[in-house]
Amino acid sequence: MLFEALLRPTLRRIDLIEPWPMPDHSSGKVGRSLLAGGMVLHFDSLALVCTSPLRYRRGQNGARIGDVDLGYRLTSVAREDADLCFPSCVARTTIAPADWFAGLGSVPPLLLLVILEECAGAWVLTWRFVNDALLQLGYRPDLDGCIELAPVGHRFTLGRIAVNSPADAFGWLHPASAYPFALDGYCWRSAHPRDWPWPLRKALQSQSAGVRYREVMRRALLARFQQHDNLRRRLRMLCYAVNVADVPAGLIEELAWQLRQKSEA
Repeated sequence: MLFEALLRPTLRRIDLIEPWPMPDHSSGKVGRSLLAGGMVLHFDSLALVCTSPLRYRRGQNGARIGDVDLGYRLTSVAREDADLCFPSCVARTTIAPADWFAGLGSVPPLLLLVILEECAGAWVLTWRFVNDALLQLGYRPDLDGCIELAPVGHRFTLGRIAVNSPADAFGWLHPASAYPFALDGYCWRSAHPRDWPWPLRKALQSQSAGVRYREVMRRALLARFQQHDNLRRRLRMLCYAVNVADVPAGLIEELAWQLRQKSEA
């Protein structure tokens, strides 16, 4: 069994891979939750590597415990090998458990029990530590496929997505995000107007809010999503209203609906 080796181990550190960006630069710390595309829980000699299938795999199936699909992938590796599970170029941050959640105490917490249970319509792993601290580890496909680690009873909620730059959460929706694509015989560095072919930029200099601008942006973003499988999968899972700088209102939702319809056809 996956957890048989975790017999009263101590949680030493938590690595967040592609952590949720925050304006105050406290990457991954969102309210009382830790959110990231991948997460590595370092114990004494083993590490549990949690990865989002939406971010890193073509399929959407997660690890299975009996008949239960956790939603995310879960792998046990030797602690010294954990850093090899992700490319070195991927953004990551390291969290000391006690610095994040005071309920874990001032010393590295000792894990007593792992329980599989249902919470808010999804399956989570509940971790009980020696000082009675309880944490839940779950998958959030609605939050761009993040892994969430949070105190029991807490679940991060989001009302509306605001994307002002590619560095924000859901920054891949921003037209300036660095995903090149081909369209109309040109190679576009991004979908941002400054990277549009010169004839288009010149023709639309005075039409930034017009119908033509919206149509060019629609075609550019659609081409980008169609040519990047990972982005297309993430867009299809989008379930929040969004405001994206330089993108006409409603366009992102329109493209998400269009790509969902195409995938179901």
